[in-house]
Amino acid sequence: MKPGRGFHATPTWPRWTTGPGAGGSWKVNPEDFVVEELPAEPPTGEGEHQWLRVEKRGLGTLDLVERLARVAGVPPDGIGYAGLKDRDARTIQDFTVPGGRPIEDLGPDTRILARDRTRRRLRVGHLAGNRFTIRVRDGDAARAADRVAQLRASGLPNYYGVQRIGGRAPDDGRAILRGGGPRLPYAQLKFALSAYQSLLFNRVLARRGAVRLEGDLVEAGDGWRPAVEGDTAAPTGPMYGPEMPWPGGEAGRIEREVLHAEGLPDGAWSRFPKLTRGTRRALWVPVDPIVEPTPDGFWLRVELPAGSYATVLLEEVV
Repeated sequence: MKPGRGFHATPTWPRWTTGPGAGGSWKVNPEDFVVEELPAEPPTGEGEHQWLRVEKRGLGTLDLVERLARVAGVPPDGIGYAGLKDRDARTIQDFTVPGGRPIEDLGPDTRILARDRTRRRLRVGHLAGNRFTIRVRDGDAARAADRVAQLRASGLPNYYGVQRIGGRAPDDGRAILRGGGPRLPYAQLKFALSAYQSLLFNRVLARRGAVRLEGDLVEAGDGWRPAVEGDTAAPTGPMYGPEMPWPGGEAGRIEREVLHAEGLPDGAWSRFPKLTRGTRRALWVPVDPIVEPTPDGFWLRVELPAGSYATVLLEEVV
């Protein structure tokens, strides 16, 4: 990305906020978009895995995985991480390395902030959330503050961002479930199927909007229960698959109609039982962003739960 261009809002899905947006651009350079992982638990202090907390600039997560594997002398598929982070950003995230040579330095655009030992490999999704510090240039801070106040009241629509559903991955996933499509290596197959599930979740959310419906299910411990009057927990939407609990009423009707429109054959989701088991995901999440004005725009600071996208928040604000 060339300095000075940055990213602007792309209203792919219906927004929940109203009134003038703040405008502006972000990611003009990597220092404008800072992401810090919030770990689910600390390293154990002993074990066969090296644990490293790494700050990187202008590198994708998988780029750093290759570098870690090369320095440690281990296969890349043994490296653990909790999530994929932006290339065009300054990011702080944790990695586990199964043995190998001790890692003291990872080269340009990286800095090892902490190191330890741990017993378990990090798995995707095993984090409490992410802390974002985002600079928006040429944006109106007062308008941003108004949009943020609306989101504090309504919650943030929990759409998947373009990082997950952009490109051809969802189309590939749909084609594969229909019995055709490309033949993909395992990692790409997993991503394509997940991207398709994510796209369908977004379609359900876009159709429903910020409303509660008859038949909604809410998260309850390790499972889901029917929503009751007075619930403050967000209702959930579908990550389709054979193990996904179905809601009743109007909520279930919408989810079935969205899926039926895809024309999938019977048993499609069971073709890859380890990759498309199915689950449910909150349709919106509580947020408490902070807007800090600057001479040329504002800073936006927010913590989001694992799996929620700062780009979705930015599209609501700007």
